[in-house]
Amino acid sequence: MTGTVVIVEDNAMNMKLLEQALSIAGYHTVKSTDGDGLVELTAGAGAAVILMDIQLPKYSGIDLLKLLRADPRTSEVPVVAVTAFADPDSVAGFLEEGFNQVITKPISIRKLLDEVARYCAAA
Repeated sequence: MTGTVVIVEDNAMNMKLLEQALSIAGYHTVKSTDGDGLVELTAGAGAAVILMDIQLPKYSGIDLLKLLRADPRTSEVPVVAVTAFADPDSVAGFLEEGFNQVITKPISIRKLLDEVARYCAAA
């Protein structure tokens, strides 16, 4: 597998899990713990997909998604919400906000890798 995946996650253990799983699968990862400069980071990395936590210290994942969608350099980059909000209404709400997919915590590594592979193949 090849492709660059941007991970936006403030929990160190979740970040390590995501980074290790993706690295073992052959993906290059770029990390952000708070979303600062995310548009520039994503555009500069040539990201195939972004994995985004919803609850972050400075911004919500929804606010960051809006910034990404508003910039022509990142408007088409798929963004997958990675969240503990697993109830059907929350998942539907994230999709309505414009996330391409939702992966709920605790994270299924198989589902994560399947989603990332799908987006990287399309990039």
